Amino acid sequence: MSIWGIRRFQRHDDDMQLNGKVAATMAVLFLCLFTVDVYLNYRPISVGGNPAAESVAISPADLQLNLPQQQSNADEVPSAGVGSGPQIESHANKNLIAIVKQRSTFYALGFLLGLILFSWLLNKKLLFPISHLKQVAMELARGNYLAAANLPEHDQLSHVSQAFKSMAEEIAKREELVNRQKALYAALSQTSKMILRNRSPQVLFERVCDIAVTFGGFNAAWIGEVNEIGKNIMPIASAGINLESLKACTFDLDLTNPQADSPLAISAYGKCPSVIDEIEVDPGKTPWHRLAQLSGSRSAAVFPIVTNQQVVATLTVYAQERHYFTLTIHDLLDEMVKDLAFAIENYERTQAHKVAHKSLEKSSGQLEAVNKKMSLILESTGEGIFGIDERDACTFINKAAAEMLGYPQDELLNQQIHKRVRMFDEAGKSFNSAVLQRGESVRVKDESFLRKNETLFPVEYSTYPIKEEGRFKGSVTVFRDVTSTRSMMREMRFLATHDSLTHLLNRHAFDQRLRQAFANCRDHGMQHVLLYMDLDQFKLVNDTCGHVAGDMMLRQLSHRLQRTIGGDDVLARLGGDEFGLLMENCQLDRAQRLATKICSVVKDFRFTWEGRTFSTGVSIGIVAIGPNTESPHSALSSADAACYVAKDMGRNRIHVFQPYDEEIKRQQGEMRWVGRIESAMDQQRFSLLQQPIMSLRSSAIGDEHIEVLLRMQDERGKQIMPGAFIPAAERYNIMGSLDRWVISHAFRWLSENPQRLDELGLCAINLSGQSLGDGSLHEHILEQLRKFNLPAEKISFEITETAVVSRLDQAARFISLLKRRGFRFALDDFGTGMSSFSYLKRLPVDYLKIDGSFVSNMVNDPVDKAMVESINEIGHLMGLQTIAEYVEDDQTLEQLIDIGVDYAQGFGVVRPMPLQMAGSGPLNAA
Repeated sequence: MSIWGIRRFQRHDDDMQLNGKVAATMAVLFLCLFTVDVYLNYRPISVGGNPAAESVAISPADLQLNLPQQQSNADEVPSAGVGSGPQIESHANKNLIAIVKQRSTFYALGFLLGLILFSWLLNKKLLFPISHLKQVAMELARGNYLAAANLPEHDQLSHVSQAFKSMAEEIAKREELVNRQKALYAALSQTSKMILRNRSPQVLFERVCDIAVTFGGFNAAWIGEVNEIGKNIMPIASAGINLESLKACTFDLDLTNPQADSPLAISAYGKCPSVIDEIEVDPGKTPWHRLAQLSGSRSAAVFPIVTNQQVVATLTVYAQERHYFTLTIHDLLDEMVKDLAFAIENYERTQAHKVAHKSLEKSSGQLEAVNKKMSLILESTGEGIFGIDERDACTFINKAAAEMLGYPQDELLNQQIHKRVRMFDEAGKSFNSAVLQRGESVRVKDESFLRKNETLFPVEYSTYPIKEEGRFKGSVTVFRDVTSTRSMMREMRFLATHDSLTHLLNRHAFDQRLRQAFANCRDHGMQHVLLYMDLDQFKLVNDTCGHVAGDMMLRQLSHRLQRTIGGDDVLARLGGDEFGLLMENCQLDRAQRLATKICSVVKDFRFTWEGRTFSTGVSIGIVAIGPNTESPHSALSSADAACYVAKDMGRNRIHVFQPYDEEIKRQQGEMRWVGRIESAMDQQRFSLLQQPIMSLRSSAIGDEHIEVLLRMQDERGKQIMPGAFIPAAERYNIMGSLDRWVISHAFRWLSENPQRLDELGLCAINLSGQSLGDGSLHEHILEQLRKFNLPAEKISFEITETAVVSRLDQAARFISLLKRRGFRFALDDFGTGMSSFSYLKRLPVDYLKIDGSFVSNMVNDPVDKAMVESINEIGHLMGLQTIAEYVEDDQTLEQLIDIGVDYAQGFGVVRPMPLQMAGSGPLNAA
């Protein structure tokens, strides 16, 4: 209560004391009036013995007024006459007593009524307000400051009421301020607890916003993070206001932008708090102001969160009252923000410490692991490692080193190891001394160490110096036993120049010797002779008995050839069953004689395997190397061509290369075909034709057969028949690629022409003998079948008899694999050798194609006709259908029908046509 209020209350107390005195004065006044009234009106009665005075003193009017009953008595007195004096005196005394009683009762009643009236007025005007003031005071004491609002503004104690109201308002304001401060203290306390938990900044920001609203008494609070370039603020935590609404706003900190003129920008750039006491009168129109107005707040404040002298975030709080942020609240919020900054820095330090601790633990673990690994490596490595100090005493040695030297480890430790292990240079000094003198490592590739049992073993070793602060402290030696390595190197050097199977020189070493010989011819005019040899029918051994048998045959033949040639001649295996012989400083006639001898030796050679005996021959091409020879490569190519000429002439023959030899030119022409074939494949200059195969027994729909034929166009678009390029493709091993091309394109055509596929009973595709040896061809065929979704039973593969005979096992396996999937097979050119009948039982084929050499002349030659009849009969006995090739006229066709051949094919039936030209219906004999 203020001094002014206390003084006013004292004046109220004085008034109450004055009113009490007035009440006492009234009581005394009533008593005095009563006494005077009695004395003035009835004094004669008190005068001794004078009735007249008494009679005078007592007026009839008074008697009539106050004593009505005595009036009748008085009227009776005159009638009685005047009595004696004592009687009158006695009667007057009685009247006086009666009057006094009447007056006393009258004044007592008046006093009582006045006192009651005065008490009521006193209670209404004074005691009730005082009691009300007392109740209000008690409510104020309990903390109910709104009770002062019920005090009357105009009454006898209005100034006291106003004092009470003023006092209550001041106390309420101070209490509200204290409550605000308590709330902020609570918020600060909660924040401190959060900081002690060392939460992440994001979690801490969210909890601080909740604390500011829950404990701090604010309407809303949010924290925004300042981006790296300091251009804007991104809200990351909020309470009392939707975070998504905040994120939808742009809080620009560019002070040159009018929209950025807000407390956020001022606080972020000034690194100081920014307060708005009255938001509704603030001129700002930024998102910050709009959010404040929408939240119902009347004042707000922004506090920067500064870490490492850099504003990283801002705390914005909103209050419902104007001028809410007093100096005390400002200081408490500033303290809270500083605690936040401390928490962030502490968290970062803690995280950095954790990272450093983890890194240290990891490094320690890695170091421990490295030490352990190094220890394991030292003990597990196959190389010997030992170290010595500056006095040549062994400081450590691993297990491998001790075992290689033949010593236990403890027997060499702390011993001068160089006295037990020979490790000296030509001057008799240890290599450790050289390391000490030169201060650099020493590497030795050709040295021997001495074991404990006095035996030597070759080693390669390196010695490295150990230095500490530039001073030599010893050395480390790493060595390994190279006994097996040197043996392996010798073997590798041998294998690098020799064939591993025959131990003859290989192709690379032979080329080097050939280049040396060519250089001698050019520089010294010398002449040499080159022989290129190719075994005949060698693949028959591989195909019938396997590669193990073939390898054994090659070894035995190589030894015979090595014994046959001269000691100065160079024999080499060039690959497969091909050999090269270089006769240096030799004339051509001598080379021919030796070639003839080689042919004789090879022809007389017999190879036996598992009870079976094989003979072979050799085709030899000879070329002279002289000053006019173009190059070693041309010489080898000419010898190769001459060898193939010898093979074509009947095998086991010799052919000498001549510059104008027509056979050589043909052979070289075939070699040129290889490049043309590969170019045609790259440029898509191959095409497919179809040639119908006519049924001689059936005219049913769906029994039409065709054979797919391959053609090549040259660079000018001219069509080339297969006979021109197929031999070269087979000879130079590119026929497999052509077969795959035909299969893929034929399958594609069948898939793209479903109507034609339904009309056909069979589509025949030729396969070369080389493809039978391709172990992955059947997988390629099955893959294409799945790709184009074709019925396998409508595909037939034709394989020539000669190809089957040379690769019987491979052919049987290949045919069996594909027949299980539904494919069919035809044996083409059957009858070229009567020995084919013995192989026919082993081949699960479906068709026999009678060789055209018998069919084309069967009308004029009874022997050819008999051959056709026998092949057809044997085929039917084995359950096979027969197809006659090279049917050129109607007479041949009629004889085939008489014999009972199932199908006919040739120009006399239908000529080949493009695949796009479909037949008009099934072909038949009718």
